[in-house]
Amino acid sequence: MSILSSLTLSDATKRTENTDPKANLRRKMADSLDIQIAGANAEIAGQHFAVETEKWFTTDPATGTKERRKVQKVFRRMWFKDGTGRVMLELRFAGKPLLIAGKPSIVVGGMENLVPTLQAVKRAALASELDVSLKAALDSRKRTLKQKAPAAAAPAAKAGK
Repeated sequence: MSILSSLTLSDATKRTENTDPKANLRRKMADSLDIQIAGANAEIAGQHFAVETEKWFTTDPATGTKERRKVQKVFRRMWFKDGTGRVMLELRFAGKPLLIAGKPSIVVGGMENLVPTLQAVKRAALASELDVSLKAALDSRKRTLKQKAPAAAAPAAKAGK
């Protein structure tokens, strides 16, 4: 018996797994909520939380050599306290507040309820309950970017005259 005949083969490819735009939106929201959950756990424990990412830096401009370094990214919390001291959760996606049933925020209550609320929202996102809100936020961002594009091109056209 050959080694390959003992394996279970599939038609799925990485490309076919990433073709559903709604699934990509859900995955991005779930990843964002994972970071928020880690940040909330750190804040509850009284610890500092930082998100690390990798960036390329030019080490020698003459030769163009680059190296990849870890840098800290700004962590933007999705939660805040209102005037009465209640913790509120404002979901953000594509740079905009995510409206859920026409409301921009979720009442959490106390910090002890924040992590379970974030986990519930993550489950809702993965269960495609936030698809309409995510799509609306993404479409709003696309409209904003399309409106800014012609304004940016106008000064370049005047400079060429």
